[in-house]
Amino acid sequence: MKNKLLLIFAIVGVMVSLGMGQAMAQAASSSSTDTTTSTTKKAAKKTKDTTEKAAEATADTTKKTASKTKEGAKKATDATVDTSKKAASVTADTTKKVADATADTTKKTAKKVTGDSSKPTTTSSKAATSATSSTSTPATTTTTTNAAKTTTTTGMVWVNTDSGVYHEAGSRWYGKTKQGKYMTEADAQKAGYRPSEKN
Repeated sequence: MKNKLLLIFAIVGVMVSLGMGQAMAQAASSSSTDTTTSTTKKAAKKTKDTTEKAAEATADTTKKTASKTKEGAKKATDATVDTSKKAASVTADTTKKVADATADTTKKTAKKVTGDSSKPTTTSSKAATSATSSTSTPATTTTTTNAAKTTTTTGMVWVNTDSGVYHEAGSRWYGKTKQGKYMTEADAQKAGYRPSEKN
């Protein structure tokens, strides 16, 4: 009976150890699965964090680039406006100088032609812009510019040097022909110019 009892204990021991082995295997397998699951979760979380950081960095870079582009465009616009203002200022200064020079030349020519310095000669700024294209001319022939067209002279006639005809103040062609000069009517007649038939 003792042998039988030992045999039963041995069988039970083998069974228990086999059952324990399977339980341990299951426990080990379960532990391994838990570890794998935990590792997978950690990796997924790291991937998500990395992706979010990359997205934020990209968004920041895009914002910075857009800001720099906007600033660059603003600077370029400001530079263009400044350049335009400077060019306009230089043009205005040049126009004024040309207008002054044209007025002086017109006064000198009027003095030479009429011999009278008391007759006023005026020019407008409009005259100066077109006067830049005309250069100094002899006292006997004056190229008409807008300055000559806006000149007001009393007792003077406009002589069209091309046609040999003079026009009185208030007539259609007074101071408006391409080639001409201001003279007194007596001087125009002495020089051989004839009065216009159509005024």
